[in-house]
Amino acid sequence: MRKTALTLAIAALTAVAACKKTGENELQVQTPDVDVKTDTTTIKTPDVDVVKDTATVTVPKVDVRKDSAKVVVPKVKVKKP
Repeated sequence: MRKTALTLAIAALTAVAACKKTGENELQVQTPDVDVKTDTTTIKTPDVDVVKDTATVTVPKVDVRKDSAKVVVPKVKVKKP
């Protein structure tokens, strides 16, 4: 299990190391060539706008009342011989 986690961590670091941020929403990625050379390709990432919105949720009204009930509990008496 530890060997697998270590292998995955090394692979992730290698993948991240091959990328370089060149500007706003642009990454430069080194891709392998057929001749075992590396070629640099620029990839544009999409713009993401995060907008907060409110929603109205209808919840049911729950009436909670305390109620008591009498329960008959048997008592056991043990006589010493």
